[in-house]
Amino acid sequence: MLVIAWEKRKWSSPDVSGVSRARGFAKKLNDAPLAIIDKRRSAHNESEVMNIIGDALRQQGAREVYACASHAVFSPPAIERLSSGVFNEVIVTNTIPVRAEDMFPGLTVLSVANVLGESIWRVYNSASVQALRD
Repeated sequence: MLVIAWEKRKWSSPDVSGVSRARGFAKKLNDAPLAIIDKRRSAHNESEVMNIIGDALRQQGAREVYACASHAVFSPPAIERLSSGVFNEVIVTNTIPVRAEDMFPGLTVLSVANVLGESIWRVYNSASVQALRD
C-alpha cells in the first residue's frame, strides 16, 4: 500500500520493501518528497510502527492523506484501521473482490478491466505491453 500525504505531494512506502515503488511515483510527480514507514511484524497480521522516516502524516502538517493498494487484502483489523478517519480516501483495485461487508465510506475500488483487456489485445497483436506503463 502506498500512502500519499497532501502537504504538498508526498509519497510514503508502508515498509522498506515498497520504497522503490513509492520513489518511482514520487519521481513522476517532479521528485515529490518521500516518507518510509519502518515497522516490525510480531506475528501474522500484526505490525507495529517503529519510525516514520520523513514526515508524511497529519501530525506533521499533511492536509490530506490517501492510501493506495493494488489488491484489497483486508486481513483483520485492516477495515477498522483504514476506515478510522486517518485517510481521506482508500483506493484499491478490483483484482480481489471486495465483500459488501468490507465496504466503508472513503473506499474507492477501481476496475482493472480496461488495462487487462488492452494488455491481452497487445500480446495477441504482438504490440508493446510496456507502452501501457509509460
